[in-house]
Amino acid sequence: MSIGETGSMPWSVPDAETVSGLLSGPCPDRLAGSRIAAPGDARNHSGMRGTGIHLRRARDAGEFTDRMRRLKERSGLTYRELEQRAQDRGEVLPRSTLSDVLQRQYLPRPELLVAFLHVCGVEDERDIEAWLETRTRIEGASGSGRRLRSKPLAAAVAVIVILLLAAGVWMLLSDDDEGEAPIPATPAAVRGWVEIRPARTPHLCLTEGRDRSGAYASAIAAQRPCKEAKPPRTYLKPVHDGPDAPHYIEWHHPQHGRGCLTIRRSAPAKGMLEPWDACTSSNKDQLFRVEPAGAASRYRLRVEATSQCIGIAADDTRPEAEAVEKRCADGPDQQFLIENVA
Repeated sequence: MSIGETGSMPWSVPDAETVSGLLSGPCPDRLAGSRIAAPGDARNHSGMRGTGIHLRRARDAGEFTDRMRRLKERSGLTYRELEQRAQDRGEVLPRSTLSDVLQRQYLPRPELLVAFLHVCGVEDERDIEAWLETRTRIEGASGSGRRLRSKPLAAAVAVIVILLLAAGVWMLLSDDDEGEAPIPATPAAVRGWVEIRPARTPHLCLTEGRDRSGAYASAIAAQRPCKEAKPPRTYLKPVHDGPDAPHYIEWHHPQHGRGCLTIRRSAPAKGMLEPWDACTSSNKDQLFRVEPAGAASRYRLRVEATSQCIGIAADDTRPEAEAVEKRCADGPDQQFLIENVA
């Protein structure tokens, strides 16, 4: 909610894909100040959505950033203008960072990509989701080679996993009185507008803060005195109907609008939670299971993507301590008091 000015790109002969994208995509109108139109229903078998860019053909970071450059060129905006437009929207898009991404050809951080798409006129949630999914696919493929070189270790781990699974099945079948443990359901009473307080420090609330190290300047989730906790207001929204549905943890801010808390997967602030404008069910880093934790009104927040839990950095009880993803434990440091508020 939270690139310098460069010269022109080198001249080149456009390939067939580029020509196709230019012909089928929207045409920017600098004089009118219009932004790229993004018809949400436009799709074909090549993975092209309303931007007219074939995302499924992108195989690596270089090809992905090439598509980002095309989007920038269509917008007709300079790096400085892109940065200013993002700032006007309450988003962060440093022109130096964007320039590095597009020139050095490495994958942008998800939040930077979303801000870039917004200022280039891509507003349809399905288009944004397609870009994020392509980024995730390429990021995952880039690490596959390292995993394949460890085949003996992988085989050994696989054998151990199979043995453990077999033992677990035997234990389940050996006792007729015990069945498969269901996923804890979130009581409907804690959905909607809520206040989330760490169980060990109930005078503090989970709200907007900053990385205390100073390495990351954008908003992240931290514990602060409840009297200073608003804005933003917090809303627990189920992703779909049903008692076992995961939830978005939404922040609603009078200036920045709605943002869904999302686990950061890259440094700085890796493992912390930050609000993203784009809330999509395919991004499991922003889906949380709200599980009862024994005492009344106490809950554990489990991340859908990793099955890890949310706690406070270094088990700190002081104000401004950041919320972070951790290995789940039964202690009170990962328990939160969640109650509905007016």
